[in-house]
Amino acid sequence: MLNNTIALTGQLETVQQAKDFLLKITPDGYQKVLKPHFASSAGAHMRHILDHYLALKDGITHGLVNYNKRNRHSNVESCLTTALATWSEIEAWLHEVSELDADLAISVICETSVNETQNTQTKSTLARELVFVSSHAIHHFSLLGVISSLLGNASSANFGVAPSTATYLRQQA
Repeated sequence: MLNNTIALTGQLETVQQAKDFLLKITPDGYQKVLKPHFASSAGAHMRHILDHYLALKDGITHGLVNYNKRNRHSNVESCLTTALATWSEIEAWLHEVSELDADLAISVICETSVNETQNTQTKSTLARELVFVSSHAIHHFSLLGVISSLLGNASSANFGVAPSTATYLRQQA
């Protein structure tokens, strides 16, 4: 079903997956960098995911979402309690923002080149950016699932699985 409403249920599923992951990993596992497979820790991935949500949250207020703004080396990266609290803040914000117009116009700025500083600004909508941050989170969840596995922990069956993949798998059953 396609519509122009904000899919709050899906957004809250993403938040819950993050919280579940954080409740299962140890503080040492959260901070460990598993070289040569990864260049950053689970905490760095979680911070990166939250940076995108926080950029969107801030951007709605100002009419410009800047995905270049990062909070590298913040407590979210090293402290499970801080990460959980930040996800709880995002959850509360999602309830608030779900009342807004899904077609609310916003501008988005992000870098698009690794070889030189090249910022691109484009027009978008609130609903589209919520889809983006959730999809981005799920992408990183799949990486977090691999980190969890390398640490000897199991992740839930749907952790890091794209919603369209889950639909496909249900249809195949």
